[in-house]
Amino acid sequence: MEETDNLATYFGRIYQMRYLSGIVAGLQTETDEIGYAAAYPIPEVNRGINAFTLGVRKGNPKANVYVEWTQSWTGEAEAGEAAEKLLDEHNIDVLTLHTDTNRPLDVAQERGVWCIGYNMDNTALYPDTFLTAPVFVWENFYEPHILECLQGKFSGRHYWDGAETNTVALAPLSSNVKPGIAREVEAVREKFLSGTFDVFYGPIRDTDGTVRIREMETMTDSEMLNSFDWYVEGVITDAD
Repeated sequence: MEETDNLATYFGRIYQMRYLSGIVAGLQTETDEIGYAAAYPIPEVNRGINAFTLGVRKGNPKANVYVEWTQSWTGEAEAGEAAEKLLDEHNIDVLTLHTDTNRPLDVAQERGVWCIGYNMDNTALYPDTFLTAPVFVWENFYEPHILECLQGKFSGRHYWDGAETNTVALAPLSSNVKPGIAREVEAVREKFLSGTFDVFYGPIRDTDGTVRIREMETMTDSEMLNSFDWYVEGVITDAD
């Protein structure tokens, strides 16, 4: 999309927080099998799955992430069925999601499985199973940019803000998270803040073992936003 003087678009680099939540999952799991209920295989969702899995494997190189597609953003029945299938067919002890329904978190609680949410800190709703969640902190974006508009300083551009602006964050780790994990997460978060690290720095291989991102290279924003149609090592989809 071309930039224009009277239009601004915005999103957050939530994949960075997916990566951090993946570190939590990788260090929390005892079975090395993690479930991911996801809506559609589009670049946004694939980006999150891959970032999460890279985080998982940073903490636990032996772990795999099993993905089940719901083919719906909001369908509770579809999301519940995806979660149940993941837990029935694999020895999963941590479950996460990229849907707009919390039904997979309900299933995790019902079956005594650790869960990682999305968009909200739902520790209070799932006190026995909730670990953390990637979340947006939109007030940190809205307030300064609304002020710019009020001051006549609007600038038409595309914003894709990351951890350094605190537009995206990881919800506080719950008391269910194992000791020591918070320290590992914070060390990587500091690298995001300093700009010395981002998720898709090479070398990174796909599920066939092919190097997709070479050492000392990184994906472009355009590639991440528009053409992420492959999965990193450790991802196992329901089509496999």
